[in-house]
Amino acid sequence: MKKIIIFLAILACSGCKDFLEKVPTDFTSPESYFNTEKDLETALVGVYDILGHEYVYGKWYQFQISVGTDESYMTGVQPAGSLNTYQHEPSNIYLTNLWRYIYSGIERANQLIAHIDKPKMDEGKRKQILGEVLFLRSYYYFILVTHFGDVPLKLEPTSSINNTDIKRSDMRIVYEQIVTDMKRAETYLEGQTAAKVGFGGRVTLSAVRGILARVYLHMAGFPLQDTDKYKEVIAYTQKVINSGEHELNPSFEQIFINYAQDKYDVKESIWEVEFWGNRTGNAFMETGQIGTISGPFANDVTIGKSTGSVKTTGLLFKAYEEETGSAGTLKYSPDLRRDWTCVQYTFGTAVSNPDWNKTASVGIYNMDLGKWRREFETLTPKHSTFTPQNFPLLRYSDILLMYAEAENEVNGVTEEAKAAINLVRKRAYGKLLNGSVLKRIAVTNGGSGYVTATPPKVIISGGGGANAEAIAIVASGRVTEVIITRAGKGFTAVPTISFAAASGSGAVAQATLVNPALVNADLSAQHTASKDAFRSAIQKERMREFAGENLRRQDLIRWGKLMEFLQVAAKDIVDFAPANRKYTAQAGDNVADRDVLLPIPAYEMNLNKLLTQNPGW
Repeated sequence: MKKIIIFLAILACSGCKDFLEKVPTDFTSPESYFNTEKDLETALVGVYDILGHEYVYGKWYQFQISVGTDESYMTGVQPAGSLNTYQHEPSNIYLTNLWRYIYSGIERANQLIAHIDKPKMDEGKRKQILGEVLFLRSYYYFILVTHFGDVPLKLEPTSSINNTDIKRSDMRIVYEQIVTDMKRAETYLEGQTAAKVGFGGRVTLSAVRGILARVYLHMAGFPLQDTDKYKEVIAYTQKVINSGEHELNPSFEQIFINYAQDKYDVKESIWEVEFWGNRTGNAFMETGQIGTISGPFANDVTIGKSTGSVKTTGLLFKAYEEETGSAGTLKYSPDLRRDWTCVQYTFGTAVSNPDWNKTASVGIYNMDLGKWRREFETLTPKHSTFTPQNFPLLRYSDILLMYAEAENEVNGVTEEAKAAINLVRKRAYGKLLNGSVLKRIAVTNGGSGYVTATPPKVIISGGGGANAEAIAIVASGRVTEVIITRAGKGFTAVPTISFAAASGSGAVAQATLVNPALVNADLSAQHTASKDAFRSAIQKERMREFAGENLRRQDLIRWGKLMEFLQVAAKDIVDFAPANRKYTAQAGDNVADRDVLLPIPAYEMNLNKLLTQNPGW
């Protein structure tokens, strides 16, 4: 463990986010701090702050450690030592800093817990702060134990910079401490409901219960395989479900538009990492890079620059139901998650009308991860690197799918388990929306004189709907295809399709609608025929629902499927991807048994002589 010299930031409050939006102004030692309720609140902010750090959810946790599964990859041939292609060694800077900053959060939590009784203050407020900090400490340990296995379990603040030799605790003991702390937090946060807090950046009772269910789910899976814990998953997900506080947002895409626009929906988004600001002026800001590394490629600051570095796999695209057609085509899918997650266009350099400069990305092995789209950000001016987009840690759909999974393992394919997963699917298929959505736009006359590099803007008007978008593909001066990028909602009649372009004319297209109310979104009898079939269906459903949300790698590990599923994805690439995408099989080619755990960082082993290395490293 690194030699940590503890400091605590004294923070001054500003703005409407009176809890998290604060400005570091000075530093002091623990001995002269923790004298008032405000001091405790400020120290608590410091514990939360680690979540948004560059080496945690601010950037590298997603883009090095979580990317590189059967759902996503980093574009370009990754160099030797890359985590996302399983070429890393114990000296890797990203895993080293993940370890360091998570332990920094734990140390901050330990300092606060040790001094929680120091100030005279309202006891209810003291318990609330204690509940939050206990939960955060246990969440940080959860990150560590799921990635590194046995880790040093440190529950007291560092008393000396020379006191760094601490042996690893068995992961069972670490998990037991996580559960103990989270159950204490549940008691202390009994009155801290989602509705009362009103925003997703602060821990609520539902967040504690939902994450505790996730902890139990991992305990039930590989490597502990304590299958009795599935019963606890059922109990804790039911607590969240039965609270009546949560429901699915009717629109899947709106969840992520909300993250881009700093809007809260605590019914769906139970807990999230808060980012805000655009790095202009003197106001405090906490920005991340979730939209500049993922999202559709854009080289236009007015849209919001994005490198489009996180790509979705062809296997992910094909995991969504497709109406007709062979693999590799962009046929209609009734699952609205597909075309939001696997984005089918990129932006070019700044132009007078950015909509005219969308380029179709029709190859399913070269699609950008589309959940976080900078075009929807409302805070301007937009920074070229950093964004205010929030990142989800727990959504209500996860509660439902965790419940379905655990219910199946304990009681088999019950009606309750099917109802939970089918509710998630109903939202995915648009059945929670009112009215019809776009199904396809067929070109009946391609016109002439259009320019391939700047295709015409597709205008969708009338029909009573909203939020529908599409882009045109031009070849040999003609519009050859129109790709729907947002199916819209609320149509009561077929809209009119027209085209606007600086050059070219004569293109004609006809829209077709589909009423989601008439679509069957439920799992088929084949998928519910047995416990094994239902388990497989849930595993695929989690992929479709949570792609890009830092859950897939750890899901694969707890299912004992990491190597198997990555190698399936690699085979799909070898068999079907174009030549210039064959390199994306790197992760499946390199993954080995040892990769179920990250190596203990070499830097830490040099400092802490009691540390031992994980098998295979």
